Amino acid sequence: MNIDELIKQGWNCYTNKVANGLLEPENEKMMQLQLAQIFQTLSPIYEYRKLESIKVLLEVPVTLTNGINRVIDIVIAHETKGGTTFYPIELKCFRLYSRNSQKKRGAQNLGMYDYWEDIENIERYFDLENYRKGYQLTLTDDPYYVEGEHKGSQVKVYSTNKRRRNVMTGELTQPIANRAGKIAIRGMYNMDKWVQKNDFYFIYQQVWNA
Repeated sequence: MNIDELIKQGWNCYTNKVANGLLEPENEKMMQLQLAQIFQTLSPIYEYRKLESIKVLLEVPVTLTNGINRVIDIVIAHETKGGTTFYPIELKCFRLYSRNSQKKRGAQNLGMYDYWEDIENIERYFDLENYRKGYQLTLTDDPYYVEGEHKGSQVKVYSTNKRRRNVMTGELTQPIANRAGKIAIRGMYNMDKWVQKNDFYFIYQQVWNA
């Protein structure tokens, strides 16, 4: 499928550039713009048929079936003679240090919660018309997200540790700061997809219409 190929190739290009210092995303917004530019550059290569187009959309507002409003980081809109199919992409950029500072960011428990909330949101997008498979793409140079022991009451529930053995599915319920503290996941996911490149870790998580 050419959209899968586009996103995988774009993500591979992006992660290699970040790992080797050619791109330096300081936050999620910068990551979004850099990655979208790569997708936009590659998209004409993956247009194989007449009357086919691939568009890269940013900050796409949607209203879920429960009335909650969300804004999707990136949407790949694939138009063919049969209509337009949308592929949502949510991003996370967990940097170890604050922008232009040597102060560590912290709040990794909230970051891990937000990772799983992205998965939940993408699954809910499939209830919308013409939304299909989605993607969660995350980068970090903070080893805690990937290597941390995560033994506390919050972090063991929302852990993103690469050695987490149980498959993530169903409800994740644990009070946490100002978040809802409850995430319902329809599909089945694990964290063994983390890839380390130099000082960074990257994960490419496909989210299916369960």
